[in-house]
Amino acid sequence: MFSSNQTFSSVNSSYASLQIDEWNAVQQRFINQLPLVITILGLIGFIGNFFTFLQPALRNNSFCIYTLLASFVDIINLFVNLFPLYLNPSAGNLTATITNGLICKLKIFGLMFLPQLSLNLLILSLIDRYACTFGPTTRLYQLLQLRTVPRLVLITVIITCVLSFFSPLMYDVIPGFGCVTKYTIANPMIYTVVHGIVTPTTMLIFVFLTYRRFVQRRGRIGVVVVTNKDRRRNQFIGTVFTQVFVSSFFVWLWTGTYWYFLTIQNSKRSAEEWAIVNFLLSLTNNLYYLINVRSFYLSTLTSRLFRETMVASFLKLLRRNFH
Repeated sequence: MFSSNQTFSSVNSSYASLQIDEWNAVQQRFINQLPLVITILGLIGFIGNFFTFLQPALRNNSFCIYTLLASFVDIINLFVNLFPLYLNPSAGNLTATITNGLICKLKIFGLMFLPQLSLNLLILSLIDRYACTFGPTTRLYQLLQLRTVPRLVLITVIITCVLSFFSPLMYDVIPGFGCVTKYTIANPMIYTVVHGIVTPTTMLIFVFLTYRRFVQRRGRIGVVVVTNKDRRRNQFIGTVFTQVFVSSFFVWLWTGTYWYFLTIQNSKRSAEEWAIVNFLLSLTNNLYYLINVRSFYLSTLTSRLFRETMVASFLKLLRRNFH
């Protein structure tokens, strides 16, 4: 009886070890390559946005300015916070190797500030599309004027700084652990509320308000009398709606996995279970950065004006080079 139990235990142990090796192999071959793939896609998207939104047909549109600024923030975030994980995948968490307190706080601030600023600029572009559903005599319509763009961007940056300032205050260098938080409960709670609840909820509220205004306005003026100016002004409403839904999905996917990890981190789990949890945590963390990639590809899929402008400018460039 003892011999049978011992053999059964040995088989289970070998099977669990094999499963862990398989998860680790997938981690090395697939997950560790995602930062490079996502960064390349983000770089292509940034070049595409930069090339298209600076064309005469779009560069004087306030929505396009906000989207282009968000693209700048996205590519910085990818190269500062994601690409280093590809260069040093064995580190897993790059903050664990930081030994300087100032660098620790700057790194944590960047991890919070850059993604939050990208989403806040998306909210700003959504507010811009909400304003375009009002008439020219209203106050909200004045937000579409180019002279208000610098002020609104500055206000957005200040708000983002305030929302992100808690993160460096809660992190410091602890010998033997690196750059870690001293508030293991308060820090993830604030992060989840600000980044995982308030931000997506704000975006979805403006989606609802914009859609309601758009439907009311179409019903009031009638489809027949919709002018070309109205059509052009409403071009990017579908684009920004799609970006909001995709961004909200990846934010909730990451924060949900993150909170699941926090709830079980002190529980007793088998090595195989921890291998699966770490795999999912790493996967969703990498997929989260698709938020910084989505702009160009979703604009191409959802906006006819964006596609036409991009193709026309590309053909123009080819003809110029040919001549």
